[in-house]
Amino acid sequence: MGKPQIVKFEQNHCNADINDNSVLFVRVADEIRDKHAMIEVPYTHNAYIIKGGGDARFYKSGAYDVFDDRKEIKAWKKGFSVDVVYMPKDCSLVVFWGTPQRFTYRDEASNHVVNIGARGQFGVTIANPEQFFRKVVGVRREFDKDDFQTRFSAEVVNEFADAFLKAVAEKKLTYDQFDAHKKEIGITVGGILSPKFEKSWGVGLTDFIIEWVGIDASDKAAVENAAAEKRLKEEREKKLKEYLAEVERLDDKQWERDKFLRQLELQDKNAYYDVLKVIGHAPVAGAAGVGVSAGASLFCSNCGKPYTAGSIFCPNCGNRLVKEKATCPKCGSNNEADAMFCATCGNKLK
Repeated sequence: MGKPQIVKFEQNHCNADINDNSVLFVRVADEIRDKHAMIEVPYTHNAYIIKGGGDARFYKSGAYDVFDDRKEIKAWKKGFSVDVVYMPKDCSLVVFWGTPQRFTYRDEASNHVVNIGARGQFGVTIANPEQFFRKVVGVRREFDKDDFQTRFSAEVVNEFADAFLKAVAEKKLTYDQFDAHKKEIGITVGGILSPKFEKSWGVGLTDFIIEWVGIDASDKAAVENAAAEKRLKEEREKKLKEYLAEVERLDDKQWERDKFLRQLELQDKNAYYDVLKVIGHAPVAGAAGVGVSAGASLFCSNCGKPYTAGSIFCPNCGNRLVKEKATCPKCGSNNEADAMFCATCGNKLK
């Protein structure tokens, strides 16, 4: 009896080198000529052996008989086929990816939506040989690296946006921190995506790297402007609460309360009118640009006591409340007290 026939990796159809781990599988379909034939699985690879076109079994490194029993030998004599698919234990294939379209992200600090693009690379490992055989190998005679990279990277990119947004949310990162934290985000994204593809493709992701994160300058400017407006609004609301608290504190001290409002009018008119809207109060002491109706309660700028709209002098201290009109000596028209020229004839008054 001579040496038994041995099916080896080197008999693969694509002439792949046993040390080229970027080739994720090679297929050997040898004609079995000996019932004592054996299959050799090198220490660098695992293998799937498909007998009779359907019975697939997983084998680790070692040497195995092709036929398990007399029944298989009998079937072989009638045309029993054997295919061996070798898969590297350690893969070195690198897949490059990039988002073909930008995805949206809402910046929490500004509540503004920006469009994001990204690109990078990752390695792969055969994490589930059985699922890998079903999804990737199938009936293919040899591994097409370009086809695999194209198909697989497209699947990964489809899942990338959700994983990216989840990662930045967990780390509480704003858009301007993405670039500085690319490595951390990539590790988190890889940890999210790898289990998904181990289950669906039998392929795990290793060293998931984000090389670039792109945000348009117009989006950055919009975010910064929106963030500034939001901060301004928050500061204004904070001040309004402080002013309202002070007004409430002085509620039983009418003169001090109105004095505070007059000071606020001079310091910050916008805040002053915001306060008046909240407390439902008419502007005090004839606020600039605001008319008052007859009978409204106003307060003397000298003593702070109330007086009725239309009064010329304060009933408490005698302070003149309404300035005398300036009468033009030329045409007799009445002008505002501080007028420099007559509004009717242009005559100089002062």
